[in-house]
Amino acid sequence: MLFRQNAEHAAAVFHCTRDPQDNWHSPLAAPFGGIQSDGKCTEKEITFLLNCIKKWVNLFSGKKLTIKTAPSAYDLKMHIFYHNCYISSGFIPDPVYPDHFIPVCSMPFAERIAAAEKRRLRKSVAAGFVAGPDFTVSCETAYEFIQESRLQKGYAISISLLQMQLLLHVFPDHFQIFTVKDTGRIIALSLAVRVNERVLYNFLSADLGSYRHFSPAVMLLESIYRFCQEKQISMLDLGISIDGTGIHKPSLSRFKQNVGGEACVKITYSQKF
Repeated sequence: MLFRQNAEHAAAVFHCTRDPQDNWHSPLAAPFGGIQSDGKCTEKEITFLLNCIKKWVNLFSGKKLTIKTAPSAYDLKMHIFYHNCYISSGFIPDPVYPDHFIPVCSMPFAERIAAAEKRRLRKSVAAGFVAGPDFTVSCETAYEFIQESRLQKGYAISISLLQMQLLLHVFPDHFQIFTVKDTGRIIALSLAVRVNERVLYNFLSADLGSYRHFSPAVMLLESIYRFCQEKQISMLDLGISIDGTGIHKPSLSRFKQNVGGEACVKITYSQKF
């Protein structure tokens, strides 16, 4: 934490966790972490805090410090500010991923998306699929569905069942499960996170390969977008587009663009000791 002289509250905070190999991560499992400040800090103050953190990690024989930051679209002005601080403190920006987000407004989702996605959405509606927030699905069922879908595509799920259970237990008001169902059967599912009042992050999504010709993911996103409209959330973060090995996946980026996604960047900074 960074405190100003005689101040009651911290001006900036930073959380990090050590793994078994003595590498430090901010955060260890969540999508992003890094410095958080009151918005009044100068670049000199944040750089001072980062240098103190580096000394502290080095004191504990840390080998590397990795900082995953939020997408630039969350707050472009602060993104640029923190980027300059990380660079001046010796951190390397690698990797830099493209991230996509949908600005939420009164415009219907169907008017935002490409013609091909409109056809897929109409096809799902005609098939009688039902989509929306789902309060009946257990954490275990959601995890099993996502894990099975990822395994079929050769990907691993990014968190364990225990981690998901803990997140939903500790922050029940911040997480929402959405589903698309065909006569009661789940064919697509998403776990979304309310990052703040403005942002909903589409954290984990999956769909059944046997329904690929319907592309129920489009209907799923339409229901999440509608939820954002109802809750006055102004940004739906679709996340980065990578494959199971962490390599950029152009086809996923194109899909996100086709459903109305706009591009920004999400940067991970690191420094070895």
